[in-house]
Amino acid sequence: MRPHRILLGIALMLTTSVSASAQEPSGEERAALWFEAHRARPVMLQMFLQKMPKGGDIHTHLSGAVYAESYVGWAASAGLCANTTTGAIGPCGAPSSEARPVTDALRDPALYSLIVDGLSTRNLANQPQSGHDQFFDAFAKFRAATKDRSADMVAELTTRAADQNVTYLEIMLTVGGDALWTLAGGVRFDANDFAASRQRLLEAGLARAVEVGRAELDKLEQQIDAVLGCGREPRPPACGVGRRYLEQASRTSEPNMVFAQLVYGFELARADRRVVGVNMVAPEDFYVARRDYSLHMRMVGWLNDLHGTVKVALHAGELTLGLVPPSDLRFHIREAVEVAKARRIGHGVDLAYERDAMQLLAEMKRRDVLVEICLTSNDVILGVRGSRHPFPEYMNAGVPVTLATDDEGVSRIDLTNEYLRAAETYGLGYRQLKQLSRNGLTYSFLAGDSLWRSAPDAQPVAACAGARPDQPPPPTCQSFLNASDKARQQWNLERAFHSFEAAGWAVESP
Repeated sequence: MRPHRILLGIALMLTTSVSASAQEPSGEERAALWFEAHRARPVMLQMFLQKMPKGGDIHTHLSGAVYAESYVGWAASAGLCANTTTGAIGPCGAPSSEARPVTDALRDPALYSLIVDGLSTRNLANQPQSGHDQFFDAFAKFRAATKDRSADMVAELTTRAADQNVTYLEIMLTVGGDALWTLAGGVRFDANDFAASRQRLLEAGLARAVEVGRAELDKLEQQIDAVLGCGREPRPPACGVGRRYLEQASRTSEPNMVFAQLVYGFELARADRRVVGVNMVAPEDFYVARRDYSLHMRMVGWLNDLHGTVKVALHAGELTLGLVPPSDLRFHIREAVEVAKARRIGHGVDLAYERDAMQLLAEMKRRDVLVEICLTSNDVILGVRGSRHPFPEYMNAGVPVTLATDDEGVSRIDLTNEYLRAAETYGLGYRQLKQLSRNGLTYSFLAGDSLWRSAPDAQPVAACAGARPDQPPPPTCQSFLNASDKARQQWNLERAFHSFEAAGWAVESP
């Protein structure tokens, strides 16, 4: 038996003992006991976890979150064609034996299936390439189908979240990218003088690009509400899912463009509260991303020091031995934490290969840096799963973690699947999953103070001490909630947990 399973067994016996000695078990205790009683029944756990409130998915890429079936439908409506070998969607050009109108797929099951497989990792075993290549190649294959569909994409993502009782999303996307690209192309970048490089961007009209980005976001938000039907009563559940955005910079661009994207992202986050932070995207193992990794971390760290209040999450350590030379595994997480000063790390899979990894774990705990764990994504892309994944080691070291989907459309999953996978693979119990759910909000980049003065044991701030989620908050607590976007979301999650746990979950005697 693995050590973490032994510890969980002890914890369960203690929980059972405490419950037996109490006249009336709490709702949380009943839910925890039900979960353990049904641990060997995955279908029952799936039903439980589908209903369980999940605080937030704070690592999700918009285009990768959309299922291929949606892209097929949009491509057909737009009159696009698909390559009959790869499934890639694009404009219809000259007649070709390798391209057919996507509308044909609506009447041809074989073509439909080929396109869906090409745009995702479905039926991966039948593909001629690795999970890594199939995953990252998918984005170029469906890009043409995303044109003018951003609102539909966000609507799909929020609807799926509502169906799983996910209360909040932080979505990685790009707004205002065209205006920025045009501006930045003519501005000189000096890797030895970030201040002067930034000033040149400002003088070239970066503020105007930020206004364009904000206008695009205004339009997008209006379109999302229209697609979801948020103006009607009763409002669809998806309209109640909180949504904020992370402006992304591509780490595979040349340094001048990466710097321009980062400067723009920081300025946009300062100007618009809907943009709550900045992230860097694209394959970490790509040549340019590897070559310039330390330069990128210095860029982010410098901007972090300059702005102070803008929050940063970074993909770091989405690597494993064999994918890149060993030297690339030694420093990526550490530099993201210590040089770029990221508040959250996405993936963090190559932890064991970092120089002085145990000290790094202690430093991440000290800095309270959360790791966004994407179990299925790491399995598909990197082949890292089970005991080879550092997820339990982060937990054992006291580093905060939460579960995330990464690209649920490409990977053909949802957030509930990640909770089920964590429970089945690592023996996590209900209380641990509940903490992961809470962490998704506690470490979100929502504005305002946290509801928790001590997050690990859910101790509320003084203003809300004694407040009960089944009752209206007292005046002092309500004032605190009114002043904090984050605390309001956290309070709503606690109310959802109370309702969920009050639903019964009785364990029948054998």
